[in-house]
Amino acid sequence: MSDDSSLFAKIGALLSEAGLEPTPHNYEFFYRYATGADKQLIAAVDTVRAAGQPLNNRIVGTIRRELFGAGGGLGRVIENAERELGRMVDYVEQSDADTREYRDRLDRSAVDHATTLDRQKAVLADMVEATNAILSQTDKLQSELARSAREIDALKADLEIARTESRSDPLTGLANRKACCDYLGAQLPRAARDQKQLSLIFLDIDHFKRVNDRFGHRTGDEVLRLVGQTLERSFHGVGFAARWGGEEFVVVMPGASAPQAAAYADRFRETIGARAVKVRGTGEEIGRVTLSMGISELVKNDTIQSLVDRADQALYEAKEGGRDRVICSRAAA
Repeated sequence: MSDDSSLFAKIGALLSEAGLEPTPHNYEFFYRYATGADKQLIAAVDTVRAAGQPLNNRIVGTIRRELFGAGGGLGRVIENAERELGRMVDYVEQSDADTREYRDRLDRSAVDHATTLDRQKAVLADMVEATNAILSQTDKLQSELARSAREIDALKADLEIARTESRSDPLTGLANRKACCDYLGAQLPRAARDQKQLSLIFLDIDHFKRVNDRFGHRTGDEVLRLVGQTLERSFHGVGFAARWGGEEFVVVMPGASAPQAAAYADRFRETIGARAVKVRGTGEEIGRVTLSMGISELVKNDTIQSLVDRADQALYEAKEGGRDRVICSRAAA
């Protein structure tokens, strides 16, 4: 069995164990577990499994919120879901009204054995008519509920897609700025509570505008994809990589000091700098892609903004100092 097949089988077994659908969101969770991409996630899942607890949707959701924070705005899907739930409520209320009317009609049509045969026949005919009407209404309700169930299943799929898209950068496939902020929002109090280190790497592609101006935005996009994909591979299992915006990327490294983060960052900078990058189609050399990188380390009373600001200032110093280098924030030195 190939490595990919073994990985897919492992993820499938984990999803089956948890009784979860193989949605993009659930698949991403167990992909990070199965590939060793997130040590904290692995520890959290293994703790649950070691305790003999089932990996159900509630527990997986709790782990996801603790490590990655809450999801983003999904207004369109939520509006559709609310509209569909409103339709279901209307049908159920109508069915309840029809049932009450049927009961009242039966009460009014109660057969008195002392009445004439013709009267009894008329009452029975009215009861049959009322029963047929309620059966027809019940069939209609069941049909509507079945349709609503199918619609809700589709909405659940849309919800997973929207949630994934709202937290992902479509060009590089990395997490986006919102997902990174959610992750930091979950990790900062965790690090403070557990008295563990955490570092943030801010990086920027040097002279990126020149690449766009000289070779075009399509080539610029290829450079962004190269940096993003290499970033994901280089920090696999040790950091949470995201595209911050434009040509800026970030990596959150729970458990790492600034010097440790700097060592990873410098290796990554050298990896990118050693790549021969060419224009797709023409083969024209773009030249060396270099990176400027700034690092901040979590200190007491830090907020997301203060941690980001220090990393951004260190990045600015790297740019001012000649680019193609890694600078640690003085507050973390």
